[in-house]
This record gives sequence, structure tokens and C-alpha cells, in this order.
Amino acid sequence: MDLPDRQTVSLHHGSVSFRQAGTGPELVFLHGLAGNSRTWEEQFKVFAQSWRVTAWDAPGYGESDPVTPTVDRYAATLEALVAALDLRPFVLVGHSMGGVVAGRFAATYPDRLRALVLSCTLLGRRQPAGAPLGEGYLARLADLETLDAEEYGRRRATAMAAPECGPETLKRLAAIAAETRRDGLESAMRVIAEADNSAALAGLVLPVLVLIGELDRTATPELTGAVVDSLRAGSAQVETAVVPGVGHAPYLENSGAFNDALGAFLSGI
Repeated sequence: MDLPDRQTVSLHHGSVSFRQAGTGPELVFLHGLAGNSRTWEEQFKVFAQSWRVTAWDAPGYGESDPVTPTVDRYAATLEALVAALDLRPFVLVGHSMGGVVAGRFAATYPDRLRALVLSCTLLGRRQPAGAPLGEGYLARLADLETLDAEEYGRRRATAMAAPECGPETLKRLAAIAAETRRDGLESAMRVIAEADNSAALAGLVLPVLVLIGELDRTATPELTGAVVDSLRAGSAQVETAVVPGVGHAPYLENSGAFNDALGAFLSGI
């Protein structure tokens, strides 16, 4: 199937854009810093055959309006979106920054979810509110301001993917990253920098799958391990799966393995 067109819904704070296709139980996807709702093209192809798949554009991405850059406000924005779309209890998949939001959403609105999937993510950087962003984030913002969109996208794709990633996949990753808006990127960075989901994840009691990119240089084994440790400190039913040969974009680098792992988890819910 073709990637569904963007739609827009008006909420109390402004607009949120999203893509939706399929019928059946609800499956919701949240993208990362270098993504948007286009991130999930290969997942729409597979899962919209038996699920109703919804993928948002985070605040400041796609056609979504910005919101106050806190993880709680992003979670509240997601809640407003799913309420407006009248989604039944759903499975939530969050990648990287989207995983930070997904974890907080799961803790804040537990009745909304059937299960949670955290892909290549972290607890948050646990910085004090208002503290300067880290050098890596500032360098990325500088790149976005000084490079043309195409070159910015190429740099982000190369940084995300594993060294052996093929040129066509890199081109697709770059095209998505090239659409990044500065207001969305800076706010999403702030969300990650100031979040701390350790207590939120420890309080979950639902099934959770943690997906790990074998060669991920962004969500490192230390960061991903802290996510798993926090989940296992509580009562969540935790599974982990390693997507082989990929970096920080397993949904495109090895979409077959990513979808197989996700599909196996969904079939067991």
C-alpha cells in the first residue's frame, strides 16, 4: 500500500497532523528526532492489513503546531489526539524520542494502552529544567541552521544508520530527516534532555517489548539497559529483541526483522 496522506485535527492548543490506514485493533507509532510520520512507511505496509495504524507528527514536526517542550505536555498532546480520534485501547510504539514520550504516556494514561513497545530509546537525560542543551544537540541545531535541507538529511542519515547501510535506505532516511523543522527539533531535544522515566517505567504493569538496534550508536547498550532495568524493577511483562545489523533506524534499515519482532509481540497480546 502507499503511505497514507497526512490528516490534521484541531486540538485545544492547535493542530496535530497524523497518518492513518487500516482497520482492526489500534496500533499507534511515535517517531524520533530525525523522523516524522513518514518514518513508518514500511510498518504501514505490513500492519495496516490487520490493524488500524496511526502515526503522529510530534509537536513541531510535519504540520503539527509546537507545544511547551516537556515530556508531560507531549504525553498530554498525544492523549488529546487519541481522544479526538476516538481510538480504542491501543498498542503504542515509540522510537527514540518517541519512546521517551511513549513511556511517560503509558505511566500517565495506563487505561489507554494494551501494550507498549520501546524502540532504541532511553529514560531521558535527566537534566535540570532550563539547563543548556548538550554539545551534541547544539551542534545538530547549528547544522540545521547552516546546511541546506538535503545535506542536513544526509548527515543525519549517516549518523543514524549502521556503517553497512545501503544507499537506498540512506536516501530514504535522509529525505525524512530533511523535513525537520527547527522549532520541532529544539523542543524535542529539550523533552529528551529534561525527562527521567525511571519511576514511570518502574510503575508499569502491562506487556512491554524493548527493541534494540545491534549497532546503535545513539541508544547505546548502557542507555537501553537502563530502560530494561527500570521496567524490570516493577511489574511489567518485559520482552527484549535485538534487530541485527542495524543502527538507530531499524524500522527502515532492516524493516523485515523489525516488523517480525513487532508482529511476534503483537500476536502474543
